[in-house]
Formats: sequence, C-alpha cells, structure tokens
Amino acid sequence: MDKNQGYLQMDQFDKAQLLNILQTNPMGMMLISPQGEVVWVNDNFPVISGISSLQVLGKNEDTIPSEYRNLFEDEATIYLAATENRADTWLVVSSQTMADGSHLQYVKDATLVRQLAKERDELKLKITELNQVDNVTGLLNPRGLFQALEPQVSRSRRYENMLSVLIMRLENLPDIQQRVGSDKRDQLLIAIGHILNDQMRWADTIGRLSDNEFMLILPETPEDIAGQLAEKIGARLEELSLPDMNGEQLDLYTRFGMAQWKKGEDVKLLMQRARASLDQGNEIHVKVA
Repeated sequence: MDKNQGYLQMDQFDKAQLLNILQTNPMGMMLISPQGEVVWVNDNFPVISGISSLQVLGKNEDTIPSEYRNLFEDEATIYLAATENRADTWLVVSSQTMADGSHLQYVKDATLVRQLAKERDELKLKITELNQVDNVTGLLNPRGLFQALEPQVSRSRRYENMLSVLIMRLENLPDIQQRVGSDKRDQLLIAIGHILNDQMRWADTIGRLSDNEFMLILPETPEDIAGQLAEKIGARLEELSLPDMNGEQLDLYTRFGMAQWKKGEDVKLLMQRARASLDQGNEIHVKVA
C-alpha cells in the first residue's frame, strides 16, 4: 500500500466534511489571523476553555479577558481559579503556524493531569514524612529519632531513670561538599555513621538529626559518661579515611553537645539544653585522608 495513499484520500472530503472534522475535534481549536485577531473557534473550544465564542471572536490578545491571554502563546499553561460554576482548571495551549501566517491554537484541559500530579506529590511527601530512615546513612532520620526519644523521656519521667542525649555537629560540612562534591560528602557521612554505630550499646539509639548533625540517645547514662563517649568518638574521627582521596586531605571540624534529663523535663526542654551545650562545646579539628 502506498504510504501516501491516506493523505491523497483527504482530497476526497468536501468542505463540509472537513469543517465537521474540525468542529468535532476533541480539543478546543482557535484560529488567529496574521493580524492577531481570532477569526474562528470550533465547537469544543468554549466547552474546554470555559470562555464563550463571543468573548474571543474578532478579539485580539489585548481585548480578551486577561486570564485568557496565554491562549495566544505557544506551549503555554493557563490556570483558571475556581468559580461558583467551575472548579480549579488548568489548560495547556500549543500552536501551529499556517502557510498564510495565521496560527491555529490547540487547547487541552490538563486539570486531571495536574490533579494526579498533585496527588502524587502529596503522596510522596506523606511517604517521606512517614519514613524513619535517612536515605544517605541508613540511620534513623529526625522523625525516627524523636519517635525513639519520646518514650525514653516518658520512661524517665515515670521512673526517674537516667537518660542523656549526645549531639555531634559537623561544623564545615557545607564547605566540604562545595570542595569535593555531594558523593564524597555522603561517603563522609556514612563513614561517621559507622564510627558512631561502633560505639553504641544495644539500648542506645543513633540517627541523623539534621543535614550536618548526628544524635545518640543514651538510656541509663549520666552526662559524664556521655562526655567520655564524645571523647572516644573524637579520637576515632582521627582515623577517618575515604576512598580515592589520592593523597588529598580534608579538614573536618566537629563539635559535641550533651544533656542529661532532669526531673520534670519533656523532650523539648531536654533538646534545648543539649543544643545550648552544643553551641558552647569545644571545636575538634581532624584531618580526613
């Protein structure tokens, strides 16, 4: 079969048939003259766009309602706010230039696609919020940490058990990332996570508190023992190494803060004291090879 046969058959349609095809096209269609005036719209144009034919025929970009002016653009998106008779609507416009310099505008209703995309993004956000694992280190994320800390504080308030939290902050992590890139930064975070894991007891909990902070939850632990643990971690940091450094060294500056639970404190007060201690702690400088 001649590949052009289908195109040749178009010549067999009369004007009325071709016009009917255009009028019933499922997309809205609008023809703009070379002078920039709307000279024709198909039957589905007002159905899809929500604007009547009388509001656009014989009009140009400057004389139609302002919210519809993007109808004259190519690859444009139009957002129409909800009214009493219409929900929020998104239209997508594409354009085809004709031989005589006129433009045929195609208008599609993209509302369902937008709604699905919004629902997808909301679902992703919900999954992220429910997730308790940091995607770089595999340790608990802030949500997981606080879900672990809440019952420990409740237990201490009920039985007056000892409880300490230890926060480790990487002071110059943004500088390191700028210097060696995000891959090496992630390698550093993972290596530090391994060091912290090595110092954990079975009852301890460890996680990534923020982009540049780790936290350890230490049940049955007084503050002085938490301080000794911080010293051990600091000593282990001096042994840090990363692959493919090629003899280059990174300066790593860290700081530790800690607090032991006091009678009557909730999670918020305990964390406030730990952060205050962190800001007052001595800075530790090591070289990472």
